[in-house]
Amino acid sequence: MIVLLKISWLIASPTLKYRHEIDARLHRYQVPNDPGVYHGVGKEKDPQQTRQTQRLDKAINPLELILRTLRHYRIIAEYWPFTLKEFGVTRELAVVLRDASIAHSKAATSAKFLHPDISNRNIMFKRNAAGTVEGYLIDWDLSLDLTLAYVQSTEVQPERMGTWQFLSIRSVQMNETGKPLTQDRIDDVESVYHLMLWMALRYTAHELKSTALTYMLGENFDPIDKDPHVRRSNMESGVLNGEARFSNHGIRTVLRRMRFVLCQRYIDPQSVFEDDKEFEAQRKAAEVEKTEALKALDDCNWLPNLLNAALDDDKIDWECNKGHVNHVLV
Repeated sequence: MIVLLKISWLIASPTLKYRHEIDARLHRYQVPNDPGVYHGVGKEKDPQQTRQTQRLDKAINPLELILRTLRHYRIIAEYWPFTLKEFGVTRELAVVLRDASIAHSKAATSAKFLHPDISNRNIMFKRNAAGTVEGYLIDWDLSLDLTLAYVQSTEVQPERMGTWQFLSIRSVQMNETGKPLTQDRIDDVESVYHLMLWMALRYTAHELKSTALTYMLGENFDPIDKDPHVRRSNMESGVLNGEARFSNHGIRTVLRRMRFVLCQRYIDPQSVFEDDKEFEAQRKAAEVEKTEALKALDDCNWLPNLLNAALDDDKIDWECNKGHVNHVLV
């Protein structure tokens, strides 16, 4: 077994636990595909092992200078040889994300830890002797401890966590307080959708040319100064998926099934149809769709079950156009 020594600076907060303590609880509650941290050392009371940096609160108050304390931390962790983009065929991408979603679900419901950063950097995999892949959700350092009672204004989550490209639409929109909302389990589930869509656009076969692909990635995912309504519009309409015309049947099916349910978080039938009698039947049908979708998302196994169903369905063709494609961006 190969292990790594990782040295980092962690946010000092009474609600953020040491990484080895997080992993001990994950292991105790038998979270599958344990990320494998074997030892950790942190010295938060040693002044030479702490430092302060400015928190990025300019969007809330440009004149307010807030210092954030960081603590020096060392861990020994198991080494995972492959990053998410190194999948061999498209089906492997779905398998790795399925495994990560199972770990995420189990951690949130049993160990009561929420991983706030579902991203291409935090999902790794290994290839077994038989050639099959096994995915792992790693880097739980900023996990939200769900056993703690909290409100939006507390320091349970010192600031919005996660990778911008894959955060849920709800997480990137401001609420009445002017601050981002605290992420929840379903936000992380939505992040898996954004991540899979991004991975499919970057590394699977589709019909977008380089110029169009580069533009659409930028509009939907990349710059943090972009209007999140672009991402919301694509989520609600499926336009981005439709224009890409993904060549692999399996990827098309999974993305369609995920989007159809997740988009209901943002669709308001009353706002769309109002009280127009001509569309009363459509409004009622849309309300039923939304209710059923939100109920489905309440099930912590919704995403693993969806991915398992697509992977096990003989009528879904994962073989045609299955290869890894590294698209050139301009």
